[in-house]
Amino acid sequence: MGKDIDFQEEFRLGDELSYDTPLKYLKAVFHRLRETVDRGFEARVSSQIPVSAGLSSSTALCIAFIRVLSQAYGSSLSAAETAELSYLIEREDLDIECGRMDQYAIAFGGVTYIETGGLPRVEKLSVGSLPIVVADTQEKHDTQQLQKWLRGRLSQGDPVLWDSLLRVADLVEKGKQALLQGDFVSLGRWMNQQQEEEKLMGTSTERLELFCDMAREAGALGAKQMGAGGGGCMIALCPQSGEKDVQSVLESQSAPTWAFEVVE
Repeated sequence: MGKDIDFQEEFRLGDELSYDTPLKYLKAVFHRLRETVDRGFEARVSSQIPVSAGLSSSTALCIAFIRVLSQAYGSSLSAAETAELSYLIEREDLDIECGRMDQYAIAFGGVTYIETGGLPRVEKLSVGSLPIVVADTQEKHDTQQLQKWLRGRLSQGDPVLWDSLLRVADLVEKGKQALLQGDFVSLGRWMNQQQEEEKLMGTSTERLELFCDMAREAGALGAKQMGAGGGGCMIALCPQSGEKDVQSVLESQSAPTWAFEVVE
């Protein structure tokens, strides 16, 4: 992966591949698409996405390489096929605890409403633009361990967790309607309420809470953690005039930040 981890690996197309190296995602993608790969290739990966920060860096890499090999060797996969293949690679081939949300969100892009059951459904929302700021708390977390902890609590019928998840599902529906109506004020309110639920579930941290509070005080309409929690990144919904203020106050915590205008 180039300069990021200073690691490289070579293999022949017919080799048996092991998934115990930093390039396991790329090797697993190749293995799934090997029937279409009729000649060798050289690939170099460079990324600015922080690792273990709730930004789905592994899934982004997986989907990017699926698209690279598909285009390079003349196969054509839809967004849904790409997303599902990425999910199968992660869940079945690499034995990673994950759902389907990351894969479908990345493969489809834009602002989406996703139902991630056995038959995933993606609805692309027409929202014009969505001004956000993302900040990395630089608290590293183990998503796998966090997911297992949550699944264990669910299997035991933890009433606090179940009730909180039901409220989050309701907040997601409210957030969708606010997006469709262009009501950023309400959307920010639902984001803030969801972060309250994350605290109840035990997936937030003091630093995540600090970042969310600081973003709101600087003008963000809403702020919440990203990914499974336990550290990593947070996202703030910012009116266009307030993006710089929010970004500046978060950078005062020595945090890498990014301002985005998510468009259709």
